[in-house]
Amino acid sequence: MTTPAPEKTTRRRRPSQRASTEPRPVLRLGFAGWIVSWLIPTAVMGGLLLALSLMPGLDGEGFLAPLIPLIGAAAVVVGIPGTLLVTWLFRHQPRPTVHILGYVLVGLLYGPVVLVVGAGGLVPMLIPLIGFPAGILLGLGRWMAQPLTRVDDPERETTTPGLDASQTTKDPQTKDPEHD
Repeated sequence: MTTPAPEKTTRRRRPSQRASTEPRPVLRLGFAGWIVSWLIPTAVMGGLLLALSLMPGLDGEGFLAPLIPLIGAAAVVVGIPGTLLVTWLFRHQPRPTVHILGYVLVGLLYGPVVLVVGAGGLVPMLIPLIGFPAGILLGLGRWMAQPLTRVDDPERETTTPGLDASQTTKDPQTKDPEHD
């Protein structure tokens, strides 16, 4: 007795190439949205470090004061290209959670910038002190910028189901009885 050849079910088939060539929705984050999602969290992080370095007894050895320029350097070297890259890479992903997690990852990369100072002593222990708050703040900043984003869906712009072109155009001289 022979075994019959397995049949390919619809679940195991590859999607057709025609589906991948259709225009996909694009998430747009304008300049104001990017400023809210990047600059405000970075400024808050610098302000927090400045406030901590000014507290008496907390910065007795002077470890926190040199971190303020490092946050600025991390924001310029890692933050600007990282957030722009995340925004560009996930532009076809309309879910905000993906973008927020990408910004958190960029914020976590702020931490290893302290290794520029040197890898000796307590400096490597400062990586989480910068990385975790920066990641949380950048994620919150991207979440706060969510109302400033828009999704351009080419499928919805071309046609609206149930309406044709004659129903959408209105003669300005035609009076509407409801608004008299």
